[in-house]
Amino acid sequence: MLNRIRFAPALVLVGALAATPACASGAYVYRGDRPYSGGYYRNVEQIAHENGYREGRKAGEKDGRKGRSFAFDRHDDWRDADDGYRRDYGDREFYRHEFREGFRAGYTEAYNQFARTNGYYRRY
Repeated sequence: MLNRIRFAPALVLVGALAATPACASGAYVYRGDRPYSGGYYRNVEQIAHENGYREGRKAGEKDGRKGRSFAFDRHDDWRDADDGYRRDYGDREFYRHEFREGFRAGYTEAYNQFARTNGYYRRY
């Protein structure tokens, strides 16, 4: 019994050290349920985000200037999230996710810049 108690902390330490290199190596980034390594996917991620950001800015500015409520998810561009997608980009759902992230960021920024109510800026 005493031997088991003495080795328990050592086993926990070994287990923690064995798991650390897999997490800290930076070789893979997990997106959803699958890993990918930089390179081409990183470029697709950037393209999708920039396309979404650009479309989100347009929609956010338009809503802010017209005094509409803050709601990026009412826009078809956000729901479809495939503007600029090409088949050679691979996984459409990955592209859609990154497009939506960019759209939300662009919409929020533009809406906050242009929305006014009663002389005060609305911030979201």
